[in-house]
Amino acid sequence: MIISHKYKFLFIGLPFSASSAISKELNLEYEAKPYLRKHSLFHEFEQVATKEEKNYFVFAVLRNPMEIVVMVYEKMRANAKGNFTNPKLFKENGGHITKHHRVMFNFIQDKNASFQEYFTKFFKKPYDNFSSLTLDGCDFIIRYENIASDYLLALEKAGIESPKPLPVANKTAGKKNDLSLYYTDEIKEQAIYVFAPFFEKYGYNFLAKWGQIKTPILSS
Repeated sequence: MIISHKYKFLFIGLPFSASSAISKELNLEYEAKPYLRKHSLFHEFEQVATKEEKNYFVFAVLRNPMEIVVMVYEKMRANAKGNFTNPKLFKENGGHITKHHRVMFNFIQDKNASFQEYFTKFFKKPYDNFSSLTLDGCDFIIRYENIASDYLLALEKAGIESPKPLPVANKTAGKKNDLSLYYTDEIKEQAIYVFAPFFEKYGYNFLAKWGQIKTPILSS
């Protein structure tokens, strides 16, 4: 997370949701500084924040988990920056790459696994992430699909006049924009089971060609 005492705001950077790009820009333009760890959560902030800091404007980014799962797969497949083989970034060393991440990474690398093979093996329970531990504490939530406009709106709500646009971030290597190329018919039912509760809670929709989807009783 990153904090600006000048503008009295806190940005909570959730993993795989443009947190690095936003944190960098907030540091450059609004004197924001790292606070606790990169991906610390709201309850951790509350435990150490001063009375004044607890009144700061808090915001974070919410991203479609179907996109997150694809992006993580492509990042693991490419390992372009070596993140998944860099011990400095491992959770036990203070980083954000967990042992489970490394198990998935090794599976993809060792078997040259397709997205469908990766998804079938590792996503068998209803999806949840750190959003559920953070968003209730936020004053504003940037929707990743509207990141350019929502970023400006967040800063305006924080009291910043004429905020600068967020620079366009580099796209994940190898990632295709059409989610239907990943979520094929063979994993459709599993994807619905996994993502439906999260989608219902945060107002996301499945692929249009799948039609109207109801949350399965077993995953709710």
